[in-house]
Amino acid sequence: MPVILGGLLLLLLAIGVPVGISVGLASFVSLAVEGVPPEVGAQRFIAGMRSFPLLAVPLFVLAGAIMNAGGTTQRLIDFAYALVGRIRGGLSAVNVLTNVTFGGMSGSAVADASAVGRLLIPQMLRRGYSPGDAASVTAAASIIALVLPPSITMIIYAVAAEVSIGDLFFHGLYIGLAFGVAYLITGWLIARKKGYPAEKSTDLRGLGRAFLKAIPALLIPVVVLGGIRLGVFTATEGGAVAVAVAAIIGFFVYRGLTWARIVTAMRETAMLVAAIMLIIAMAQAYSWALVTGGTPEILAAAVLGITDNIFVILLVANVLLLLVGTVVEGNAAIIIFTPVLLPIMTAVGVDPVHFGLIVVINLAIGLITPPVGINLLITSRIAGISAEKAMKDMLPWLGVSILLLFIVTYAPFALGWY
Repeated sequence: MPVILGGLLLLLLAIGVPVGISVGLASFVSLAVEGVPPEVGAQRFIAGMRSFPLLAVPLFVLAGAIMNAGGTTQRLIDFAYALVGRIRGGLSAVNVLTNVTFGGMSGSAVADASAVGRLLIPQMLRRGYSPGDAASVTAAASIIALVLPPSITMIIYAVAAEVSIGDLFFHGLYIGLAFGVAYLITGWLIARKKGYPAEKSTDLRGLGRAFLKAIPALLIPVVVLGGIRLGVFTATEGGAVAVAVAAIIGFFVYRGLTWARIVTAMRETAMLVAAIMLIIAMAQAYSWALVTGGTPEILAAAVLGITDNIFVILLVANVLLLLVGTVVEGNAAIIIFTPVLLPIMTAVGVDPVHFGLIVVINLAIGLITPPVGINLLITSRIAGISAEKAMKDMLPWLGVSILLLFIVTYAPFALGWY
């Protein structure tokens, strides 16, 4: 079964069949070859979506869409502009800081790349940034949303690995902020090298006004994440709180939200969530087929028969996940590969939460890496160039991201956490 599963999936992906359909077809065909009744596969398909924590996915996506529709994103951009616009490459820094704050609310890197890109890339082009640099910084900064809570990818890993969402969110918070700082420095160095301008300096009064206007928006992640961490509500309930708070702020504070925009936000959410949940459901059936076929045990025995060195195994896992992230949609990759890789990691003593952070960062990097690199495709299209042309300018951001990945992978050992 593992040979049929893997071979058929690769074949379908190679000929351009959408990820969700490829995963589903590979699952049902391999199960049929093994004589498993088709209704069993259908049951696994439905079971893949019957999880209360997964309800957080549409809720956080909807919260992000409402915030964007209600003017929250623009307030965050204005505040970021007032705070860091004065430094060299100010718009690059504004881009990163906006993605950090907005990513801490939406949980979706694709949504961030689209929302922030539409607002900031045209401004960057007018200020003399090359299309490649404008697309690259936006794409790179957008993946912070996968690391910062309330990351949808973390929620899906937590469901697949049966670990605490709150623990993942706690560690993801400071790792996501570290990504933000590293990207700010990277943007500043690129701006110095290429001579990109600083923006108009904002005095303390202007900064204070921008901060006051941004406070309601900034309170959303504080309320949601604080409530989750303190145990006031679960991550799923936190998604509902995020929707309610975003709607209240959009209607009564910023007054940019209308019922027509609510309908548009719900339509956008429905389309995105439908695609995500289809992939998750199909991937659950695929994962069940892998486990039923004994793939985790076979792979674990093979790997541990070669080496039980925890550092080597983590290196191999990183390389594998980086390659997988370039061609397989992240949510599907988590559902498929977590049951395969996690037993190996726990066998050598890797904490499941630590491994979850490694998985999420790897798959986030996949969003800016060809041949798929969906976030780079989105931002390149907004900038008016092909993703291939933007790739040269993406290399510094990709290098910094991989460096941070290996720090997250190995730093806990150096710090004595193991």
